Amino acid sequence: MKRRDFLKSAGCFVASASFTGLLGCSSDSSAADKAGAYLFAQGVASGDPRELSVMLWTRVERSGKKPSQAPIELVLEVASSDDFKTLLVSKDVTASAASDFTVRVLVEKLTADTTYYYRFRAGADESRVGRTRTAPSPTADVPARFAWACCQDYSVNFYGPYRQLLNDDLAAKPEDQLQFVMHIGDFVYEARSASYELAVDDQLASRMLVQKDGSMRRVPEFPSGGAKTATGANYASSVDDYRHLYKWYLGDADLQDARARWPFISVWDDHEFTDDCWQTQANYINDASTDEPSQKRRVAASQAWFEYVPTALDDAEPADGVAPEAQDFKFVKVEDAPYTETVDVTEPNNVKAISAITIFRNLRWGKHVDLVITDNRSYRSDHALAEEVTKGDLLVFHPRAALAKDAVNIADAGRTANGGKPPDMALSYQNTRKNSPPGTMLGAAQKAWWKDVMKASDATWRIWGNSVPLLRILLDTSDVKLIPHDLILSADAWDGYNTERKELMKFLADNQIVNVVSLSGDHHANYAGVIYDDFDAKKPQPVMVDLCCAGISSNSQFHEVGRALDSGVPAALASAVVPVKRLITYDATMFGGDKAVVNFNCLIRYGSHAANVAADTNDLDKIEAARDPAINAHLRYADARATGYGLCSVTKDGVTATLVTIERSFEDLGDTSPGIRGTATFTVPKIEKLADVDLPEPMLTGMKPFPLR
Repeated sequence: MKRRDFLKSAGCFVASASFTGLLGCSSDSSAADKAGAYLFAQGVASGDPRELSVMLWTRVERSGKKPSQAPIELVLEVASSDDFKTLLVSKDVTASAASDFTVRVLVEKLTADTTYYYRFRAGADESRVGRTRTAPSPTADVPARFAWACCQDYSVNFYGPYRQLLNDDLAAKPEDQLQFVMHIGDFVYEARSASYELAVDDQLASRMLVQKDGSMRRVPEFPSGGAKTATGANYASSVDDYRHLYKWYLGDADLQDARARWPFISVWDDHEFTDDCWQTQANYINDASTDEPSQKRRVAASQAWFEYVPTALDDAEPADGVAPEAQDFKFVKVEDAPYTETVDVTEPNNVKAISAITIFRNLRWGKHVDLVITDNRSYRSDHALAEEVTKGDLLVFHPRAALAKDAVNIADAGRTANGGKPPDMALSYQNTRKNSPPGTMLGAAQKAWWKDVMKASDATWRIWGNSVPLLRILLDTSDVKLIPHDLILSADAWDGYNTERKELMKFLADNQIVNVVSLSGDHHANYAGVIYDDFDAKKPQPVMVDLCCAGISSNSQFHEVGRALDSGVPAALASAVVPVKRLITYDATMFGGDKAVVNFNCLIRYGSHAANVAADTNDLDKIEAARDPAINAHLRYADARATGYGLCSVTKDGVTATLVTIERSFEDLGDTSPGIRGTATFTVPKIEKLADVDLPEPMLTGMKPFPLR
């Protein structure tokens, strides 16, 4: 261990289990405070389960209208049964204002592959009981069963997917129950405004969410008042603002119950800091010359994440002979200083802010799973086509989405483009990156670590917790006269960092590293497909697979794309863009169908000609006949109108992954499950050589996404 109880001021403690057993205390033991003096309003949680340790967490506060800032003394109790008659741990800890009264306790010397129960006591008050478990030994031939989740915007939906996950798990046989949850980002959303507080139903009608007590489901104003974007969105700007978000989100019963039932293995994406961020840069204003250097906000966001998301960072253990790089948060004083570098940023305040915490790490789960968790935000370069480059283009409806594929690839390659002779122009755009190094998602140090882990791991499967999709998602425009070039769906995902994606895939291929699966999110949609060494090659070679799960509660990608077309199109182009909008959705009521058909799925899987045929006929036979099989041939599934999560089961023989789409929860259902709309289950068999990489078509249940039947 690198640090011990001298970190009490940060709410960090270490406890060792004692298997001689301690006599448990009853809940009515004598105390100076009467019952009701303390509240555990955000529940309990655990994280980063390893073979002999797990991190436990809670937050406590005094009841009453005038809370004191004085420290609160707690006792952590850990037992092997939920009656707590015999304790394995009884540890005194202190919650202080310095850590917003959160505490995190690394409990060591536990037994591998074992379930434990824990609670915290303050005076005569107790927290709820949490349930956690340790990982199996790295040599244990046992399956791994877990869920992965992301994107839980509080104000646009209830957290019904968590309730579905909980109820289904409680009803399952013990051997089929989940062992942990991997959360791959957007645990909170940093902004609050009217546009963030509208739920959208299947027919794209907006509605406000009302809770059982009649109040609106929305995040209250920030303690500091926050700051505002040019469009009026109100976003967190201080550590107390970010803490406010976590406290409010964690008041949700579904999320709180999930954290009490399973250990979470977590990484952030962008909204834990700021939308579409890179390093310490905000992107609210779509013009790089007026973007905000946000080093102070980056440090504040990192601190709040560390306080509220239980992780073992400094306490990470070496795996497969690769030294861990993760580091706990350490406060640094920085200033918001501008910088013009886009790849290797050396501005001192940026470097200090990023180095305040390091969260990429890997964890073993038995013999068959090595979880490789990457931080895809802190070290990445700026988006290849900067906002000031595309802002005058009437065809660009969003500064980081639906951009010309070839232009993004040229700019991303930097000075290596065109065989080391980069052009001045990336198609019709000024190539501002022609003298820069190639773009990066992981940064040099993390990329070297990723390669070391992938090469050294002796696990059967390397499961990559990858916050943004690795998949190429092309928007074919061959049947759209308005747009002369094929587009990529998102330059904020790996499609915007194609040079490094090719480098990583080449590394896997050169070293014959097989059985790698990426589990991703961020897109508020379900996708699955094969990853090639080079998607633009004449004969691309498959290397691995990627499955992207939809968000827990955030508005679907289908809605977001439609909204971007509605709000991002200049008035001068409004009439001309109609042929584009029909590729996203059309009204099929004249055919006896839905008012808002998800034609976006058809565009992605079948191409623009088939999507036009769909809008003209709504005839599935004609749509399938119009399909271009070369469009996104690597994709096996697309559902852009989805909320839900992914389920994953890993054995020595293969990976079974299910993308679960949940019915939207427009009202508080309490303990009732919202119901499953549909599932897509994929089986990835273990292989011995890369030539055998494939992803078979899924087995579907329930409602199938258009245009499937």
